[in-house]
Amino acid sequence: MPEKMTNRDWLGIIILTLVCGIISFARLGDFNAPQTSWMPEPGERAIIDFGVMTEITEIQFRMGARHDRGFTVSHSTDGERWEPLHTVDGANVFYWTHVPVGVTTRFISITATGWDLRLQEIAFRGTDGELLTGFSTSPNAYALTDEQHLTPERRSFMNSTYFDEIYHPRTGYEFAYGLAVYETTHPPLGKVFIAASVRVLGMTPFGWRFPGALFGVMMVPLLYAFARALFRSNRWALFAAFIFAFDFMRFTQTRLATIDTYVTFFVIAMYFFMYLYVREVNLFAGDRRGREAVFLKKSLFYLALCGAMMGLAVASKWQGVYGAIGLPILFFPALYKLYTTEPRHEQRKTKITFMSCFIIFVAVPLVIYTLSYIPFMLAHGGGLRTAWNNQMHMYSYHAELVAEHNFASDWWSWPILQRPIWLYVNRISSTVNAGMTSFGNPAVWWFGIAATVAAVFSLVRRKGKDGTNDRYIIVFLLVAFAAQYLPWAMVSRLTFIYHFFPSVPFVILFITWFFKRYVKKPAITYTYAGIVAALFVLFYPVLSGLPMNVEFVRKWLAWLPGWVFM
Repeated sequence: MPEKMTNRDWLGIIILTLVCGIISFARLGDFNAPQTSWMPEPGERAIIDFGVMTEITEIQFRMGARHDRGFTVSHSTDGERWEPLHTVDGANVFYWTHVPVGVTTRFISITATGWDLRLQEIAFRGTDGELLTGFSTSPNAYALTDEQHLTPERRSFMNSTYFDEIYHPRTGYEFAYGLAVYETTHPPLGKVFIAASVRVLGMTPFGWRFPGALFGVMMVPLLYAFARALFRSNRWALFAAFIFAFDFMRFTQTRLATIDTYVTFFVIAMYFFMYLYVREVNLFAGDRRGREAVFLKKSLFYLALCGAMMGLAVASKWQGVYGAIGLPILFFPALYKLYTTEPRHEQRKTKITFMSCFIIFVAVPLVIYTLSYIPFMLAHGGGLRTAWNNQMHMYSYHAELVAEHNFASDWWSWPILQRPIWLYVNRISSTVNAGMTSFGNPAVWWFGIAATVAAVFSLVRRKGKDGTNDRYIIVFLLVAFAAQYLPWAMVSRLTFIYHFFPSVPFVILFITWFFKRYVKKPAITYTYAGIVAALFVLFYPVLSGLPMNVEFVRKWLAWLPGWVFM
């Protein structure tokens, strides 16, 4: 059993979690953004009157939850004769689009060119880039200009969607307000979390990113609990949690409002609870009489939590199925051990556990998965048939996907960090840019390869510092890691380095195993942890979108040819 938690241990993980939370939520996104939308009929026109002839140099607008709707902008000096100024055929959703123009006029008209246009706000800038105010808007289009004070000077990740946020926060918004759903290529649970946040915090960058960042912070104490159970040590649990807190991908992916955060969290949780079940079986086998009264209740409780986490993982993203592959590989040997522990004439616990696993690992995940589709079914109607049809659609979409992407990468290249994925860039000046790239901390991922190889060699040689338990930890981690990672070798569709994210916690546990077994001097362990944290600080600007000198980034951070940050 793990050693008892002292006040010092509690303080350590609380402080680490708080630090992780501060880092993760700082500059996450604006708290305010336009909430109302102008939703005109096709051909309906809004008129804006500046009162006097006004020079307009730029138009800014923010599209609502329909990317493929358009409008035309015209201008007039007298309100009678109109000349075309700009045509919009579609735009990124919840994203500030800037359109440079050069015109001196008094009237502007915005005309919807199709059904279901959702235009949240439109604004105009003058000769010095100042926001033009004091105009009047036709009564039918009040929502078009009612939140001018929320117009940003320039677009950035702080006020707009970026990367795949054009899909998932939009779906969350559609779930929250019962609209037809556009993105249907992944299960809905992650977007349900976003929907709940949007209902509470509004459709703002902070609002749609909040649940992912929260789950990302919660991963740290979760991994602490997992490592504490594995290594029976509070010190090594804190070491694992610290390394994870300062891994680059944990930071970047959980601040991006996509669904990979949720599947990763639930994959960690389901293996944690599976390990607690296996540990309970081992304890029962070692002291049957001492644990007779509580074993069945505790073991089934851990299995039930494992099955629930499995259902939540798959309901977040089908990638959770890969992780679930490893669960029976770990479960059935433990069940067999229980079978051999009980007297042959009894075996009541074995039978109950075996029968329960059909409920725990089939019925419970299926119910969770189905319930996650309630917002989807409410939006589209058709009940369970709609949900089933979506399964067919998701399968065909991913099976038949043919696409190219400059930052796609093969599965084997992920641990070596050959091709990080470039998420965002904002050109601020000729020398300063802001960018975000998702990849792993080199001190973690590269050393993780060595630690994993060392674990395999240790297992093959069948020599372990802690005997049988040490070897089983290696087996457990290898199964969990391989189940989540190796299936990608058979995937022919486009893949990216962030698909490795659910495997990263197990890499970190391998590193922890390596240091616990081989490193005798605490100073070396502290030095390694310091290097991990120092690299996080060094790369923080290109992980967080902080403005940075381009030459500095190219000279000091672009270590490999495939590392593109700005």
